[in-house]
Amino acid sequence: MSTLEVQAIACGYGDLRVVTDATLSVDAGSVTALLGRNGAGKTTTLRAIAGLNRITSGRATLDGADLATMPAYRRARAGIAYVQEGKRIFRSRTVEENLLLGTYAASSTTRGRELMGEMYERFPLLAERRKLRAAQLSGGQQQMLAIAQALIADPRVLLLDEPSAGLAPAIVGQVLDVIRDLRTRGLAVLLVEQAVEFALAAADRVVVLNLGRTVHSGHATDTGLREAIQRAYMAEDVL
Repeated sequence: MSTLEVQAIACGYGDLRVVTDATLSVDAGSVTALLGRNGAGKTTTLRAIAGLNRITSGRATLDGADLATMPAYRRARAGIAYVQEGKRIFRSRTVEENLLLGTYAASSTTRGRELMGEMYERFPLLAERRKLRAAQLSGGQQQMLAIAQALIADPRVLLLDEPSAGLAPAIVGQVLDVIRDLRTRGLAVLLVEQAVEFALAAADRVVVLNLGRTVHSGHATDTGLREAIQRAYMAEDVL
């Protein structure tokens, strides 16, 4: 069984159903990319997994446990971390204060300190800038901080929403390296991206959404994948 399993879920906002039939899975030590044009339901799917949107039908499980019974804070404690689009950090706080806020899910103060040290080893630029306000960081550094803040909770599943958005090409490469490193460390990563080539470079598996439903799922090297992506991005109804 995969670490994260999503089976035919439907979700949306109030009476507006955005996702009608999304199915995907993410294994430990792998990256699954969720692709589709704007409005396909990618972010809504992530929000539903994280507990920010209600799943109205279908099923989502973490290591076999039904997520529908868990509020968002319990999903975080169970091992789901969500990095939202737009570098959602506390810009008026220092780098170190942002990371400290991320340790709330740690099992103990000692473990929180250990995780802080691990983040500074993994992101040495953040260690150098630990006393700076987050607003003083570059866009790429803010994205690294957002990822580090999620990782310091020691999750099993990391949900990443558009991590390359608005970044310079050189920084995009650094973010890609971070995602690949997370895979080698055994984390299950679900990646939403508009930058298709970035996503394919990071992913082991790819799921394509079109009009709120899964229309393709398979390995990143599968024949037919790019055709499915092209049809979805051209807003064709894939049957």
